[in-house]
Amino acid sequence: MATCRWWNATAEGALLQARALAGAGAEVLLTGQPGSPILDRARDAGLDTRAPALSGASFVSGLAMLGRLLRQFQPHFICAHRSEDHLAAAVVRGRIPLARIRSDIRRPVRSCASRLLDSRTTVEVYSSPFMLRAGYGKGRRGPVEVIPQAVDTDRFHPTGLPGRAGTLVIAARFSEVKGHGTLIRALRHAPGARLVVAGAGAQLSEGDLRAVAEAEGVADRVEFTGYLADVRDAYSRASIGVVPSLASEAVSRAALEMMSSGLPVLAASTNGLVDVVLDGRTGILHPPGDSAALGRQIAYLCADPGLVDLLGRNARRMCEELYSLDSVGARWTALLRDHIREA
Repeated sequence: MATCRWWNATAEGALLQARALAGAGAEVLLTGQPGSPILDRARDAGLDTRAPALSGASFVSGLAMLGRLLRQFQPHFICAHRSEDHLAAAVVRGRIPLARIRSDIRRPVRSCASRLLDSRTTVEVYSSPFMLRAGYGKGRRGPVEVIPQAVDTDRFHPTGLPGRAGTLVIAARFSEVKGHGTLIRALRHAPGARLVVAGAGAQLSEGDLRAVAEAEGVADRVEFTGYLADVRDAYSRASIGVVPSLASEAVSRAALEMMSSGLPVLAASTNGLVDVVLDGRTGILHPPGDSAALGRQIAYLCADPGLVDLLGRNARRMCEELYSLDSVGARWTALLRDHIREA
């Protein structure tokens, strides 16, 4: 269940989970907001979908539709990705086990009302170990698990063609929290490096970032692609991925996609990034916002193509072993079977 109006990180995580379970042999029904992109993409992936309206004034009628769906489909398990899904499923689930998937950087609210909802929840599943270390599960009285978000390793794979040596790529919305300024300033410390910037305006505009590049004297080494419907082209043009985020990143889709594409990743040691980018093995970590440290790392890697290749191969192998649809599907299948037996 993923009542997402737009295509966002939660929607992508829900679809990847559904595909992983379907690939593991489960019969999957994905529910979402009527007319939402996740339902279109789920149907394109061959999944069965339904659209009970569970937001706003439509919640009560959507709740009735969900109840009918459960009686018709008779699932062995319900997975809820958003708060409205969680509430609706808890109300109508009967004895069907319920998992609440949490992949959002926002912390769960633990109130009197939420404790009642918590009592109707079989298991909470977090998408990153950092969330448990940071206390996101505090106050939860039932089981808590960690299963990472998957990456499509068939879609994001090494191209077989060498990326342009010394070319970096960042793929993120233009927002202060994503650290574009840190990366652009870091180029001063790595004179031979070039940067491909894939993304579009959000809190910042392309003009804002161009102004930073001009002020730092690196504008001739920064290329803006604009919004890309398929970011794989940008990845294929680079030899190193960069995720310099200052905050957020409960789950870093960009880091996983870059690593799956065979790129080592230079990442800020921010939240969930430290669990994905293994320092010295699949990339290198830097303190968030430290452009000088990041610049030194860029220069270091640009001077050693063999190390870039080694880290990139390690990154790809890690994605295949831990984050592929097959691997994540197997973990979900095992968890759900355990809780179904206990129900």
